[in-house]
Amino acid sequence: MLSSRHYILQSEELAVEVRPDEGGRISSLRSLFSGLEFLTQSQRHGSFADPSMDAMFRNGPCAGIEECLPTVAPCSADTEGGPVPDHGDFWQLAWNVSEANGQSLSMWAGGFSRPFRFEKTLTVDRSVLRVAYSVKNIGYSPQSFLYACHPLFAVEAGDRIVLPEEIRSLRLDYSRNDRLGKRGDIVLWPVTHTSVLLDRTTGDGAGTADMFYTGRLSNGACSIHRAAMGEKLDVVFNTDTLPYLGVWLCYGGWPEDASTYQQYAVALEPTTSPHNRLTEAQQAGAAINLAAGAAYNFSVSFRIGRS
Repeated sequence: MLSSRHYILQSEELAVEVRPDEGGRISSLRSLFSGLEFLTQSQRHGSFADPSMDAMFRNGPCAGIEECLPTVAPCSADTEGGPVPDHGDFWQLAWNVSEANGQSLSMWAGGFSRPFRFEKTLTVDRSVLRVAYSVKNIGYSPQSFLYACHPLFAVEAGDRIVLPEEIRSLRLDYSRNDRLGKRGDIVLWPVTHTSVLLDRTTGDGAGTADMFYTGRLSNGACSIHRAAMGEKLDVVFNTDTLPYLGVWLCYGGWPEDASTYQQYAVALEPTTSPHNRLTEAQQAGAAINLAAGAAYNFSVSFRIGRS
């Protein structure tokens, strides 16, 4: 995967950088008021491994806003439709640009584990970046998938995470060293029963990493408040098409076996399913099923503002 092309979209309030050759990822989302960068920046530069079923997400750019389709966690051959690589197909692929100007960019890529054509159009308007998506089944038989938007937000200690007001608890999917409990446990939000403040970020030396899922939402809005600069980034989505939110809080605790690079980021992940593995989503009836020739359309917006 080469990393040469990049496109800049800009309004009077924000600047967005997109790298089609790096999985079509959004590599920068920056406030033009303060210069604040809201996205993590990749520690890897140059070229990456070619797309494959064995590719590991941690060996890619692993930064910015990436796409997880048709799974997040890798799936084995006993999955309906066959195996799927780690974090899906599309973060690995070079995307094709179909239209571009200073405020809009349209791209598409074709999957290799499933016959999906994944399209997206990014548009900037004042303080908002809107990304409109379409997943199309171009095969001859029904296919299923889950999708998760994968935005890795840059943070500093003391920043604030705001979830929809309806959220009072989260289901734990992973906690390094079982710090907050076992997979499947219910954890209170924003303060756990052990008095951990989940809505306040800690320093990068904490060595913690925790993943949660919400239940089905009625309000698709959450945000990161950057304390030092007094700015925030809202994530807005329609819960008719993206009914759940994944919450990843990583303060230097992932990858577990890494000797050097440790991720420091928060991810608020609008998703079609409260499962990160397509196999589990299928078994729970929480995968999206597409007939041959059908499409699934949705959007996610990112809005900057004063905190």
